[in-house]
Amino acid sequence: MLIPALVLVEIFCMCTAAFFLFRRDGNPFAESASYAIISVFMGLSFLHQVSFITGYSIISTWGETFFFMVSLILIFRHRSCIFSIVDTLKSIGSANPISFIFLGGCFLYMIIHTFLPIPKEFQKDLYTISLYTKTGFFSLGKAAEFPGFVPVNHLVLFHTFLRFGSGAGTGVFSFLAYLSIGFSTYALARRYSWPPTAFTTAILVLSLPRLVIQALYPDCEIISVAVALFCLLAIYRTVELPTLMDSIFLILGLFFCLSDNISSMIFAPILFVLSGVVLFRRHGVLPWKSMLGKNYYAIFTIVPGAVFSQSWLFLSNHFNKGSWQGNMVTLPFNTHGIQGAVANFIRYIFESMNVTAPVAIFLERGLKWNIAQPLESLYNFLVRPFLGESGAAQIFHLTGMPKEISSFGPVGFFLVFPALFYAMLKGPRRLKSVAIVFFVYFYLVSLIMAWTPDNARFFLFFYVCAGFSIAFFLPPWRFMKRTKQIFQAIGCVLLLLSLLTAV
Repeated sequence: MLIPALVLVEIFCMCTAAFFLFRRDGNPFAESASYAIISVFMGLSFLHQVSFITGYSIISTWGETFFFMVSLILIFRHRSCIFSIVDTLKSIGSANPISFIFLGGCFLYMIIHTFLPIPKEFQKDLYTISLYTKTGFFSLGKAAEFPGFVPVNHLVLFHTFLRFGSGAGTGVFSFLAYLSIGFSTYALARRYSWPPTAFTTAILVLSLPRLVIQALYPDCEIISVAVALFCLLAIYRTVELPTLMDSIFLILGLFFCLSDNISSMIFAPILFVLSGVVLFRRHGVLPWKSMLGKNYYAIFTIVPGAVFSQSWLFLSNHFNKGSWQGNMVTLPFNTHGIQGAVANFIRYIFESMNVTAPVAIFLERGLKWNIAQPLESLYNFLVRPFLGESGAAQIFHLTGMPKEISSFGPVGFFLVFPALFYAMLKGPRRLKSVAIVFFVYFYLVSLIMAWTPDNARFFLFFYVCAGFSIAFFLPPWRFMKRTKQIFQAIGCVLLLLSLLTAV
């Protein structure tokens, strides 16, 4: 346990130093924290991927050592920022004492949980990256029995711990991604609300049951979502004030968003189109030409961009396996076109209405009532006679779904969905564009993939990244102090129930 603890200290120091740098440049607290976490993810991933490609592990070892030493120096030089952090936390705690203490306790438990034994269902990613790094890129790619590579942008992060022969601590990346989601949600919500509402929105998003479970174990799904939300924050920052730093982070983030989850292959291009349209409409082309002309060294970002694009990996699959995606695509596809997409869309709506774990477990044990049964009866009466099993790879049932992995809780259906519809109808132009993008993503998932019981993994992007729109849905004149406290309490209870369900 000593070595994983030391690695955790290293990662913590890197994130702290990056946070101090962003704060020194005058960035808000939440935005600095989100940028710090994802920038450290990018740096570690780049070092490990270069080591994996070249076969020289010394590159990542010496690179990490260098950045760790630099981090210690930066922390010492900017140690005065520690006092500002304490002041900020005191301000948040005094304004929201109960929620602040509750979240602190939950976060402490979650970070301790990252060192506990990992369930078998969460060991697949660890096995995959161990195989990759031990065998080597070129030799493994040419092996006849090897099915092909999957994107390693996020997988390779776990090698930071696995190279020492232990999986203990690997879940810290999921937990940091969870924190980044909270900070990014708050930062985006602040564009449309006052701090108390933004803080409440962040709590509600962090209480999504599937997100909580993903934060406890090493998994790439939550990291992909955190990076996507980081990109959305970078888009907003760049629209508001174009800077070289935000532009570089946006470009690298869009590439870094790619993971072994095929939904990232859908969401990343949508984000790219959104950023291009929004930035061009707001600023045109001149600001980018000016920045590149004055900062010619920015061209060096092509190297990490090429690595994060996974083009080298896809080319290996193409030349050695005859298929660029390797073994990434193992899912059934929707073969019924638009009709199948409509049927799948309705199925996902019913799944959202079915609160599943942890609320359903509470209802079943406390009130002896299973909400899935009446919902499935309603589906059988209204939908199945007309659409049958179009677009589904299996017969659609709600009562037999795996509750521990399928839930987005009541926040998903009762807040995120209405908030997006309201934003699309009443929101400012930028928020309308974002809302349309999320519904386009929802439609594409319904159109491309056939329905299966575990398709909930494709919608973490939708519910989490769109969660900040709740802040616009709850304006100050309808969201008083007492109401905020009630919503915060609901979020805290859902978070606690999710943690108890995951244990």
